[in-house]
Amino acid sequence: MPDVIVVGAGLAGMSAAHRLLERGYNVTLIEQNAFLGGKLGAHQDTASTDWHEHCYHMYLNWYHNFWTFMDEIGARRKFVPQPEVHCLRPGEFGNTLSIANVGSPWTYWRNIMSGVESPSDTLISMISLADLVGQPDQPNRPDDLLERTSVYGFLASRPYSTQGAIENAGRTLAEAFASPSYLSSARSYRSLIRYGARLPDPMMWLLAENTETGIFIPWGSRLQKIAKGKEAGKLEIRTLTRVNGLEVVDGRIAALRLSELNVSPTIDTAEKVDETSLPNLPVENEVILAVPLQALYSLLSPKVLDLAPNLVNVRRLRCEAMISLDVYFNRRIPNVPKGITVLLESRHNLSFLDNSQIWQGVDDTTKLNVIASDCDTLVEYGKVPPKTEQLKIEQLMLRELSRFLQFDPVKDVARCHLQTNVGEELFVNQVGSWEFRPRTSCGIPNLFIAGDYCRTFVDVVTVEGAVVSGLMAAEAIRRRHNIGSPIEIRRPDAFPTLAMAAFAAAQMPTAFAAQAVSTADRALKSGFKRVFPNG
Repeated sequence: MPDVIVVGAGLAGMSAAHRLLERGYNVTLIEQNAFLGGKLGAHQDTASTDWHEHCYHMYLNWYHNFWTFMDEIGARRKFVPQPEVHCLRPGEFGNTLSIANVGSPWTYWRNIMSGVESPSDTLISMISLADLVGQPDQPNRPDDLLERTSVYGFLASRPYSTQGAIENAGRTLAEAFASPSYLSSARSYRSLIRYGARLPDPMMWLLAENTETGIFIPWGSRLQKIAKGKEAGKLEIRTLTRVNGLEVVDGRIAALRLSELNVSPTIDTAEKVDETSLPNLPVENEVILAVPLQALYSLLSPKVLDLAPNLVNVRRLRCEAMISLDVYFNRRIPNVPKGITVLLESRHNLSFLDNSQIWQGVDDTTKLNVIASDCDTLVEYGKVPPKTEQLKIEQLMLRELSRFLQFDPVKDVARCHLQTNVGEELFVNQVGSWEFRPRTSCGIPNLFIAGDYCRTFVDVVTVEGAVVSGLMAAEAIRRRHNIGSPIEIRRPDAFPTLAMAAFAAAQMPTAFAAQAVSTADRALKSGFKRVFPNG
């Protein structure tokens, strides 16, 4: 049977390995960390038994291929529905605002009156989303107007738009894309909205434990079980092993240059990463590179780019870090919402999830995972800060958090764990990035690329995008050898474009009326502040 080497045991790599293994292919899965899962994975440090993740995670209804794997490994029951996203304003302790099941007709008026924005601005925001989804498709065209337009640009171009409606979209993008609205692709944002609006209830799912014990230990066990079957291929999982280069001979990948690591290199740690060279690993058949963009950059040698010149464009793709701070309190903090909570008007675009209310089997003290989506305001671009600087980042984030929750940053915090995630940045769907994103196949016949940054019908950088890219790479290899049944890849449903365009057009009179109300309201508030500057 054909031998396939999968480099990277994140969602893309695990998905590809799973489907190839059960079709009889021999799979070698290589991962530089000591744990599986990549950016979705969880780990423990040497100082405690706490589990730490890259950031909190949300799982949407339209992640059909992801849910199929969760069913197969028996993890689906570990997810709990979360119908709302909460919002807090500074100083308004206990006054939680909530947006529920966006896209559902049953929560339409509730969301308009939520108080996150004025009713008129919220109404305009909803109509603008329908307007965006109703824009015509231009698949795979480099002159795709939406791909060349930012979300801010699209919304600002609508004659009925308001600043409040644009700011509402900006908050969503900060959480989903780690990118401001003036840089994010309108096309990718449309994909996120059109898929989510089709299945709005519940708004999302949250895993009731950390991803290591909840997903990746069961998934690894499932792969081992598959490999013991009569029709399955052989499986080898090599952790703490880094691929440092690709050996090219006669127009194909002939071997991988490897090294062994003493610790997981992608998490902030005080331990020095020691690297020991290993013998080259021969490539008998195919290689799937399911690695983050930064790792892919380092593997694109001149010989590789000479054979696959289009891969040079991946260097044009942009990544952003999201700082993750786990805060363990020594008591239960009052008025902490259950579920993902966005801190309105916060510095560094903060949001959090209280794991103590979601994860099962933990004690009753509050445990927050706080995310700073605006990493550039806290760390130097592309540089892991020293420990002294990391302590300052912790203090800044705690001080900002205390503007929204009632606690003392000194007395009430038992311990913290900071991950700057510099070096583990997320690809962001920025304007014009589609034409630079790699395809599954490249100019080297036995090399395939997978990752959420690849071109897929999902388009958006999501859990589902990573899974689909892995399945596409596995199916490309299956077709090449014509061994095994076709790999099913399910597309998400979406409302017809013409129907959404017609709905948006019918709402135009309402949108202009709401714009007039919003403009008058802002003018009154501005005038009041000038007359009474102290309120």
